[in-house]
Amino acid sequence: MLNEALKLLKDQTKDNIDARDTERATLLSWPGSPSIEVDGDLTPYPADKLVFAEYLLDREVKADFIAAEYLEVDEAKGSVTGVLANGMVYETGEPYKQTPRSSLRGKLVIPSPLQVGDRLIVSRLSGQRYYVHGKDVGAGG
Repeated sequence: MLNEALKLLKDQTKDNIDARDTERATLLSWPGSPSIEVDGDLTPYPADKLVFAEYLLDREVKADFIAAEYLEVDEAKGSVTGVLANGMVYETGEPYKQTPRSSLRGKLVIPSPLQVGDRLIVSRLSGQRYYVHGKDVGAGG
C-alpha cells in the first residue's frame, strides 16, 4: 500500500517544477537583446545564454477575416467572422452595412508578457545557459 501511495505521489508531481531545481533572476533588458541577472551571480547572462519558454515570446497568428452580408427587409446587415490559421472559427456578431462580401488576410500579434525589471524563475542548463520558465509572481506579484 505504501508503494502505491508513493507511485501516486510521483505521478502527480512529475510535471511540476521542483523548487530545488530553480533559481530567481531579474530581467535586465528586453526584447532586443535580452539579458538576466541570476540572484547570487556577479555577471549578467546575455541572450546567447538564454532559452525562453515559447509563451513568453511575441507570437503571431495568421488569420482570415470574412465579412458576410445578409438582407433584413431592405437593409444590408451582416457580421464579421474570423478564421484563424489553425481552423478555429469565431463570430463577433457585429453588424455592418456594406454591400459586397469582403475578406481580409492578416496576422494577430500576441505580445510578450515580459518587461524589464520582472522577476523570473529560471533553471540552469548545461554550458552555463538558463531556461526561463516564467515570471515569479510569488514575491508579491
